Amino acid sequence: MLTDLMADLILTAGNIITINPACPRAEAVAVKNGRIQAVGSAADMEQLRGRQTEVINLKGRTVVPGFNDAHNHMISFGLKLQMVLLDYPRVKTIQDLIQALKTRAATQKPDSWIRGAGYDNNKLPGGHHPTRWELDQVSTDHYIVLQHTSGHMCTVNSKALALLGIDKNTPDPEGGHIDRDAKGEATGLLEEKAQNLVSSQFFPLATASIVDALGAASSQYLKEGITSQGEAGIGMLSHLELLGYQEAVRQGKLKIRSNLMILAETLLDIETGEGQPFFGFHHGIRTGWGDDMLRIGPMKMFFDGSLIGKTAAVTQGYADDPDKLGFYAESEEKIRDWIMKGHRSGWQLAIHAIGDRAIGFILDCYEEALTDLPKTDHRHRIEHCGVLTPALIDRIRKLGVIPVPQQHFIGELGDGFKRVLGPERTRWCYPQRSMLDLGIPIPGSSDRFVVQGAPLLGIHDAVNQKTDSGADYVPEEKITPEEAIRLYTLNSAHAVFDEQIKGSIQTGKLADFTILGADPTTIAPEEIAEIPVQGTIVGGNLCFEKGLL
Repeated sequence: MLTDLMADLILTAGNIITINPACPRAEAVAVKNGRIQAVGSAADMEQLRGRQTEVINLKGRTVVPGFNDAHNHMISFGLKLQMVLLDYPRVKTIQDLIQALKTRAATQKPDSWIRGAGYDNNKLPGGHHPTRWELDQVSTDHYIVLQHTSGHMCTVNSKALALLGIDKNTPDPEGGHIDRDAKGEATGLLEEKAQNLVSSQFFPLATASIVDALGAASSQYLKEGITSQGEAGIGMLSHLELLGYQEAVRQGKLKIRSNLMILAETLLDIETGEGQPFFGFHHGIRTGWGDDMLRIGPMKMFFDGSLIGKTAAVTQGYADDPDKLGFYAESEEKIRDWIMKGHRSGWQLAIHAIGDRAIGFILDCYEEALTDLPKTDHRHRIEHCGVLTPALIDRIRKLGVIPVPQQHFIGELGDGFKRVLGPERTRWCYPQRSMLDLGIPIPGSSDRFVVQGAPLLGIHDAVNQKTDSGADYVPEEKITPEEAIRLYTLNSAHAVFDEQIKGSIQTGKLADFTILGADPTTIAPEEIAEIPVQGTIVGGNLCFEKGLL
């Protein structure tokens, strides 16, 4: 029947940035069965308009492919929304922090946990972390834990330290550090794997809590134009996080597409009868299993720490702390073993490495794995990949590795990067222009909850190269607005082998769109962050709108 050919939805009278070089701009797009049916002029789409076709007159608004955050922590962000928010400028001093926690303590029973999130010692007077003694001013009747904005450290009060059994004689756990004062007393600051002493108090997180967290996060992501995301580590909060994701989709609470990175330590060596064990889930499940809504992505490993926390593994000391070189969260032997087994078992690999010492070792391992078993299109990744040199960038290019930077780190954390690295190393910290010029297809991502996650903030920072204080970051690394949009769309899809189904507005691809109140490619660059998202469409369904209809 002729009606079977008619579109379900038509977006018309718009400024459509397709990210398709064969047709860079269009006026209208038609959708059928959740896929893009046609792209072209308003007159072209009018021929596909039937009685049941929904039509949205864009009135000149700009449409881009749905934003895709390639690396974030969606469950943790949803949970953070329930905690005491301590981010700057909400909290500017230790006293602000104490008062915010006291307000929460007044509502909770004794012996319960008060959880705060998002504080940044670099933005507090003196640059020091809250101590156990300062947190004791909030309450000695509650357990208190505050999560640093980096996610790589936390601080607790005396009552929590006692519960955890931490005192003068407690040794540092492998891959972690318990901070101490001059007298050897624990200050309350726990770095890297020392945090596991606290997180074990909340493990496993109930599946219902995961579902609720994903629902809360999904609502926020849709407001920001995000239609796809990469969860950077399944298995930290529960052995059933994948079930939580499945339930969130089934219950209709998770409305955006999700690609899940699986922590290496949750995988198994499985005998195959062929002489080479399979490393992964039972029944051979690995990268690529799933559907367009929920898919298993890379195998994830954590190797070093954070830059602003000065736990990232670097080759020379930090500019403001020359004796500090950071450290590894896992041993070189374990990381190498995971890489070799994951590569042989067909996983795409994604490894957290920020410091140049850590990045160099990961590249050594990738080179060894690719020599052992060559693969022309492996798309192995280095998550963050922050402190670089021209020589490391060249190795990344030659090996076909995908670095996964976070564009809004420039704004929120750039001043801290400059302070801990100094000008020479800052020049090569997240150098996006240099990598794109070499043909390295970097994606767009946020690492949310670490910083604010709206893609327009990342696009703004990639284009302007300014920190939130207004200081220049690395002006030589500016990219164009269209390049920045491409990072958050087609390049993010490419980073998980999805470029054939999303990331650009082309016939046959998924009908995922973000509708903007202004064109990022023509507006003044310094105004990009203020562009309103007026609509978010996933699979042809309008999931969010504000001032659009």
